[in-house]
Amino acid sequence: MNLSEQVDALQKRASDLKSSADQAQRETNEQVKARINDAKADIEARQSDVNKKAGQASDRAQSQWQAMKADAAAKTQDLQDRIGRKRDERDIKKAEREADDEAADAADALDYATWAVAQAELAVLDAIDARVWADARAAASPGS
Repeated sequence: MNLSEQVDALQKRASDLKSSADQAQRETNEQVKARINDAKADIEARQSDVNKKAGQASDRAQSQWQAMKADAAAKTQDLQDRIGRKRDERDIKKAEREADDEAADAADALDYATWAVAQAELAVLDAIDARVWADARAAASPGS
């Protein structure tokens, strides 16, 4: 997948996130739980792709990618732990606090995603710059 296709895929996922969030707000608890389970399965499937790509990264990018991946894994696990809490408790005030906490976690995840998109944008621009520079140098070199 080239850079443009990756950006297109990321843009589609962000659009899908918005649609999914809007739809989930109108669903029953069981439907939302099913949506959560589907999202977890999707994350696990994508994680194997991420692990494969991380293994192919250069030494320079490897340490940054590993740190980012570890941070994402920790945040994902924390989010999954919160989602998996017992929903049997009926204390309304506690439920409200938990809902607020979940909303804060979602906001944190979106902030992290925004940061990740910004980093991806910088990486894409750096890759394009390197390619343009390399092509210019190749065109300017004698014998080409």
